[in-house]
Amino acid sequence: MQGGGLLGKAMEQMSDGTVLAEISSEQDPSHSGLLLGAKQLPYGIGIGVGAFLLSWLLASPSIQSSYAWAGIIPVAFLGASFYLVWNSIGRFASVLAVVYLLLAASPFIASSVSTSSITISESSLSSDSTEIDLKIRQSGGLFSSSIDSADVTVSLSGTVVWSDSVAFSVDRADGFGDYGLLTLAVSDFYSGNPDDSGYAVTVDAGKSSDSFNLDSNHLYRTVEDVQTESFGYMGTGSDCSGDTDNCVLGVVLTTWIGLDAFGSNRPGGMPLADYNVTATLSEGSEIAVSYPAITVANGIATWDDSNGEFGEGEIQVGDYGSELPLDGSESATEFDRMYIPLSDFQSSGGYGCYSFSVEVTQSNPWGTDSSVGSETYYEFEKSGSTESWTLVSSC
Repeated sequence: MQGGGLLGKAMEQMSDGTVLAEISSEQDPSHSGLLLGAKQLPYGIGIGVGAFLLSWLLASPSIQSSYAWAGIIPVAFLGASFYLVWNSIGRFASVLAVVYLLLAASPFIASSVSTSSITISESSLSSDSTEIDLKIRQSGGLFSSSIDSADVTVSLSGTVVWSDSVAFSVDRADGFGDYGLLTLAVSDFYSGNPDDSGYAVTVDAGKSSDSFNLDSNHLYRTVEDVQTESFGYMGTGSDCSGDTDNCVLGVVLTTWIGLDAFGSNRPGGMPLADYNVTATLSEGSEIAVSYPAITVANGIATWDDSNGEFGEGEIQVGDYGSELPLDGSESATEFDRMYIPLSDFQSSGGYGCYSFSVEVTQSNPWGTDSSVGSETYYEFEKSGSTESWTLVSSC
C-alpha cells in the first residue's frame, strides 16, 4: 500500500501532533513557569540580597522589642526570592531551601547569641507607697557583656519629667528566667496626677531598650476637690430641755477629700495621697469647734483625740471612697458615728448661723503652695418646740 499503508498514516499523524505540541509548548511561557522570562533569575537574586540585608537590620533587639512583627517582612521577601530562583533553575530544590532558611535565620541567631535584650515585665508599689519596683527580664546575649547600669526616663503625656543613669544589674532568677529590680522613688519624678495617657518609663540597658506604662492608680497623689457637710444630731423628749420636744444635741461633721468628680458627685478616693487637714466650725465670728490638725499619710489619717474628745485619733481613708469623718465624744449609734455635743463647743452654742470650713494642704511634690478647701453654712434655729440645723447658702 502507498505511503506505508494504514500504519504509516497513523505514525505520520502522531508525528505531526507531537511537533504541534512541542511548538505550542515553546510558544506558551506559562508552560515552563517562567513568569518573568529570562529576567526571573536576576530578579530573584536581587530580592534575596535585599531581604538578607533587611533581615539583619530588623533583627536588632531595639527594633524587635517594639516591632516584633517586623521579622515577617524579610521572610516574605526571601520566600518570593526562593520562588523566582527555584523557578529559574528547576533543580536542587532541597539544597536551595536549606540555603534560604539559613539566610533567613542567621541574623536572628547571631543577634540572640551576641546581643541581649531587656523587657520590663511588671511593676510593684512598696508598702509605704514611696517607691515603685520594676522587674526587668533579660534574654539572649550568650556572649554579650553584662549589664551594670541603665538610663531611665519617665514621661508624662509625652513630656520627659525625669531622667537619670542608675546602677542596675540582672542578678536574680525565678522560674521564668533571669531578672533584675530597678527602684524608682515616686517623689523623684512625680509631676501631678496622671491623665489618660499616664506615666511611661523607658529603660535603656546594654544595647536594648524597653518602655512600660506605670499603674496610674499608684500615682494619684494630688488633692483636687474638697467637700464638707454638717448635720444636726437630733434628740427627742427627755433628751431635750425646757419647752423643746425636738432638739439639736450636737453636730456630725464630715469632709470628702480626693479627686475632682463630675457634677455633684463626691470626690474620688485617694488611698496613697499625703496631705494635712484643718477643720473649723464657727458660730458667727467665734470658733465653736477647732478640730485637731489631721495628717494623712499612705491611707492613714491621724490626729490628737484629746482623750476621746475627738473620736479615736486614727482612721483609714481613701480605699472605699473619699470620706473623712470628724468624730466627736458622743455616740450616734444609729449612724455608727460619734457626734460633737453642743456642750463641747468653745462658743455659746446658741441659735444663729454657723460655717463649717475644711482646708487641705500638701507639700511638694504632691501639691502646690495654694490650698484646696470647702466651706458650707448652716442655720441653727427654733420654731415652736422644734429645733433645726439647716443648710443655707451663706451667713
